[in-house]
Amino acid sequence: MPIPFQRTLDSVFRRHGVDAVYTPPRGGAPVPCRLTFARGDKEWRFREAGASTPARIAEARVSEVPLMEEEGVLAIGGQTYVIGNATQPDADRLLWRLELQ
Repeated sequence: MPIPFQRTLDSVFRRHGVDAVYTPPRGGAPVPCRLTFARGDKEWRFREAGASTPARIAEARVSEVPLMEEEGVLAIGGQTYVIGNATQPDADRLLWRLELQ
């Protein structure tokens, strides 16, 4: 990965990120990390009808947490969230995109 891009990514997480702790779903040691948040919509479909609701989306660096699993738990400022979906949408697979429940 190019050094300037890594510096930019580090700066974004340092300035806009929040401290969190990830705990894998089947036990294991908790892993401290930093998250950034984005707003998104969750599409719901039932037969012909559909709706969308706000989704809680977080991003974490793969360099901090190499493996994020669905049903893992993130503790953020006294609140806990379960990971409903974990993907790596960027081409270089540098970030986890997490849908929180």
